[in-house]
Amino acid sequence: MRITRDLPLKGTFDLVVAGGGPGGLGAAIAAARCGLKTALIEKNSFLGGMASAGLVVPLSGFYHNGVRVAGGIGWELVQRLIADGAAQIELPKGHVSYHPEYVKLHALRMAREAGVTLIMNALLTGCQMEAGRLTHVFFAQPGGEAALAADTFIDATGGASLCRMAGAEMLPAPESYQPMSLCILLEGVDCSTPLLSGSIHHDGLHGHSSHAEIHRWLAAQPDAPQFGGPWFNSLIRGDLLAVNITRSGGDGADDEDCAAVTARLREDAFRLTELLRRGFAEFKNAQVAGTAVNLGVRESRRMRGRYVLTGDDLLHQRRFEDTIAFCAHPMDIHLPDGNGQKLVDLPAPGAIPLRCLQSASVENLLGAGRVISCDGAAFASLRVMATAFAVGQAAGVACSQGMDAARTRDVLARQGAIT
Repeated sequence: MRITRDLPLKGTFDLVVAGGGPGGLGAAIAAARCGLKTALIEKNSFLGGMASAGLVVPLSGFYHNGVRVAGGIGWELVQRLIADGAAQIELPKGHVSYHPEYVKLHALRMAREAGVTLIMNALLTGCQMEAGRLTHVFFAQPGGEAALAADTFIDATGGASLCRMAGAEMLPAPESYQPMSLCILLEGVDCSTPLLSGSIHHDGLHGHSSHAEIHRWLAAQPDAPQFGGPWFNSLIRGDLLAVNITRSGGDGADDEDCAAVTARLREDAFRLTELLRRGFAEFKNAQVAGTAVNLGVRESRRMRGRYVLTGDDLLHQRRFEDTIAFCAHPMDIHLPDGNGQKLVDLPAPGAIPLRCLQSASVENLLGAGRVISCDGAAFASLRVMATAFAVGQAAGVACSQGMDAARTRDVLARQGAIT
């Protein structure tokens, strides 16, 4: 099939995955292990998405009420991190504290071991359609622009970039999205006192994960910018502390909005650190040692799939014939215009059907990660990284099984991804 733009064709594949975060990583590795010739396009020079570039620690969503419900490729990565002394399962709640640099290392190893063709430092620039199907994607690297051809494509870009380029039907945008954050790394923090010694391990034994005492103090400061949490987390190796504290409303799919929010939150990272130094002896020597490469976008555009999963589906424990994954995390809704957060626990792990991964309008396009087809309430549970890994792995396996849900479940069960 001829490319309609004058670009070199860099390869023809069974599957092309756009985005190397948890969803895309799970999809590409799973598909390659199932025998598909698979390429993964990633904008950074490393893999891991929010788990690495975003500094979003811990990994959440593997456990529900002390029982692990997510496994597969995401759990394999956790086990590799633990073996390297770079992760710890915070039981009984089950969050996984980890070091982001080791995610970069082991994610790359897993993709290469599976035989995934990696297209790194690459930005999507467009695509080609024919008779309602995607045939090519275009991307730009420092060496120039090129194209890949494939039978099937998975959009795991977070912002649904490929879906929008392909003209896929999207779900309506809500009145407001969950706020964005820019996670930071702090050095020089004294974690030995009662203020922080328990709260840097999100095991559920020390109350809510966000730090209530520090939250109250910051909320009372007239010069404090908008903030969330805050959440402090051990990286297991070394003395750095991962901190999720900055917050700003905005549209995560709007380039100008994201640029403005990123600039504001980089300023706020230093302002909030200075406030912590002023208010608490444990932070008197604290310094910003690093900030996330990528803005933490909690919510943006989602495609319309063959089914739109709802919050009621999760709360009423609806089951589906084509269930391919489960979500375990509470509905976690951060308020865009304040410092608050709303949590709604799921009564049982929520079922996710294959149809939520399949575009309703582009025959050979699937979504994974934040792109999945669901309403805002369901998304508030689905958006965490353990679920993104599970959904991505299911998408990759489904591509190898002709989108047959029963066969996909059988393969996922053999891979330890679903029970």
